[in-house]
Amino acid sequence: MIRDLALAAKAACSQEDQESLVPLVLQLKRLSELGTKQGLLALENELFQIKDPFLNLGVQLIIDQVESENIKDILDSDIYYNLSNGRELIKKIIIREGLLRIQAGDTPRNVLICTKIFLGKVDANAFRG
Repeated sequence: MIRDLALAAKAACSQEDQESLVPLVLQLKRLSELGTKQGLLALENELFQIKDPFLNLGVQLIIDQVESENIKDILDSDIYYNLSNGRELIKKIIIREGLLRIQAGDTPRNVLICTKIFLGKVDANAFRG
């Protein structure tokens, strides 16, 4: 998990913006379920449905079996150097956290817990989708 207070301040956004990211958290949980049940290579079938370029890149890296440290470096470089802030930045941080946990073989429940934590303003019932 990224622990950078300056970055956290840049990722601050409204409750409405945070609520708009609930589907992303649920998508990461679904990707984790697929990877757990069918193996990480099964994620390749999902690529055409993933429109977000950052998420698509991360999934491709997992499918290509890139080492986790290299994935972390690539995603972190995008986060730190592409001048994102607010909703866009928190979205990238959630994607990074979810993908690294998926690659590590965490359970779908743990992926959900560790990604929804970034959306502290959102009611827990929103994640029951």
